[in-house]
Amino acid sequence: MSEETQEFQVIVVGGGPGGYVAAIRASQLGFKVAVVEREKMGGICLNWGCIPTKALLESAHLLEDIKSSKQFGIQADKISVEFPEVIKHSRNVADQMASGVDFLMKKNKITVINGNAKIIDKTTIEVSDKDKKVISKLKTNYIILALGARPRPLPFLPFDEKFVLSSREAMVLKEVPKKLAIIGAGAIGIEFADIYASMGSEVTVIEALPNLLPNEDEEISKVLERSFKKRKIDFYTSTKVLSAEVSDKKKSNNISLTLEGSDSKKETIECDRVIVGIGVIPNTEQIGLEEVGIKVSRGFIDIDKFYRSTVDNIYAIGDCIATPLLAHVASSEGIRASEDISIREGNPHHLKPDFLNYSAIPGNTYCHPEVASVGLTEKKAKENGLEFNIGKFPYTANGRARAMNDAEGFIKLIADKNTDAILGAHIIGSAATEMINEIVLAINSELTITGIARSIHAHPTISEVIMEAAEAVHGKAIHI
Repeated sequence: MSEETQEFQVIVVGGGPGGYVAAIRASQLGFKVAVVEREKMGGICLNWGCIPTKALLESAHLLEDIKSSKQFGIQADKISVEFPEVIKHSRNVADQMASGVDFLMKKNKITVINGNAKIIDKTTIEVSDKDKKVISKLKTNYIILALGARPRPLPFLPFDEKFVLSSREAMVLKEVPKKLAIIGAGAIGIEFADIYASMGSEVTVIEALPNLLPNEDEEISKVLERSFKKRKIDFYTSTKVLSAEVSDKKKSNNISLTLEGSDSKKETIECDRVIVGIGVIPNTEQIGLEEVGIKVSRGFIDIDKFYRSTVDNIYAIGDCIATPLLAHVASSEGIRASEDISIREGNPHHLKPDFLNYSAIPGNTYCHPEVASVGLTEKKAKENGLEFNIGKFPYTANGRARAMNDAEGFIKLIADKNTDAILGAHIIGSAATEMINEIVLAINSELTITGIARSIHAHPTISEVIMEAAEAVHGKAIHI
């Protein structure tokens, strides 16, 4: 490829759910746009995260449904899992979605440049190939950094892509491990625990904090823990992994993990594979940030409320800034960054600054039962000194959930005692990850708990639990 300089008005570095969405919005606003991406468009989310894991989870959940089909009067004999086909389905879904992003780039006349970007100065980017040879030089008025993040290893347990796995390798195993340990009980760890337990692994989850899904409301975590116990998924909470020994000379139990509980007692467990899901590291190294004056704190790029870095024509969004590390957050930030550029350029789109409400970000875990939440937990509301009411409603009292034979779980709503404003919502159960969006819309629209309670919900639907929990806030629930 020629090193001839190409000129654009906006260059987005990174083609994940933050970057490609920012590029599309910038193109819609009339800018000449390019995206620099070193791998496939769609980033980790479409290729190695959100999408393929959900395909794996759907296979796992379908398997569980088939196993329980007798309760519906349907006999299913000789059930078997062809695990390579499960993986193949997941990869096909990811490839289809990535191809869809490629189509969107062409549709919106966005130039895609494959390679590694390096910022030379505030208006210049060089793109290099995998051999570090410069293949393109780009000039631009604005840069949007959507650099993403990568899995964080334990210092004493580096990823080896064979026995010690990141979430990426865990999605393409050739066979189901007999014994699987998962370090970290956040959304990533819990989803893989669900997948591989359904597929036949003996799964053990290890979490340093007191609960599974430690960022969720404690009552929600307790229900999930009871559900895991019923499924014979072992877990340790308030437990640290002190050390590990890995041997490739054994036919099984290649890994020994030494654990320490809150009582300082030590225990050793053995497994065939271990997935480390303890968080991510932002991809902010070796791109030239400090050289051009972009401030970075603890690996994350410093930004203002418009997503401008300390070099004000260079923006940053998504997992490389210290906001919730979620694909839908990155996309929303990307839209707002592009719109801020348009406002600064005086483009006639009648845009006004539209600031993201970070107190109304939905968080989902797609295990079974599903978990979803938004806003404050009960513990956090107490720590903030708020006066509040709580309404709960169980799935067991919902007719649709009973008909589906999927009545495990409940919903919990937290409302300000004085204003009736929605402070938080927490759901564990069927369709939780879909229903949480009703609460997000209600919070952003400044609806009250009473407003939800008085809104008719179709019967019979799972979503009636939201209406009933809203009524329960004021002691008026009908069906409990």
